[in-house]
Amino acid sequence: MDARLLATVSAALTWAGATALGNIGNPSPTALVHSTRIERIVTLLQPNYQLVIVVSRADDADLDFPASIPSFQSIATRMELVMSSTSAFGQQTILGRVLEKIPEITQAMLLTEEGLPLGSVGLDHSIEMAGLASSIFSNGLTFSDETEYITFTSGNTELMVTRVDETRLLLVVCRGEDPENLATMVREVLQNID
Repeated sequence: MDARLLATVSAALTWAGATALGNIGNPSPTALVHSTRIERIVTLLQPNYQLVIVVSRADDADLDFPASIPSFQSIATRMELVMSSTSAFGQQTILGRVLEKIPEITQAMLLTEEGLPLGSVGLDHSIEMAGLASSIFSNGLTFSDETEYITFTSGNTELMVTRVDETRLLLVVCRGEDPENLATMVREVLQNID
């Protein structure tokens, strides 16, 4: 399946599930199951990652999903550790560089195009925000290899999702008297990262 489509669907289900459970007084979901006649899509939500597993219904007859969840979580945690430790020794992370150069930015997140959070500052619900940012940028309607950034403006706040490289995105919340200028500064910092 198209990873962009999976990111969009899982973000929508996560947001809807968290909202629905919150309204009945329960915490956010830790697992979502989307079943169709031909496949089952399981999304595992953890503090630092989201794992989407697609299994053919023809192949999952003997698979006990509740018993398998800890194994899936363990695999995803190891993947997250590898992905988050890939910066070169002694070099600051992309997120760190943006925050150092532009101290007015207090909310930002680095994520994969598929919606996996790689690090965030000042944002609660990082998995939901990563899924939402990915679905904004990479869904079937707005996705293009040529897209550089997408912004949403409301008064003195601008939410920007911008491309870092071929596989990563940056979500930044710009607030203040000139949020558009802050967004421009963020893009300039990203252009100067070697």
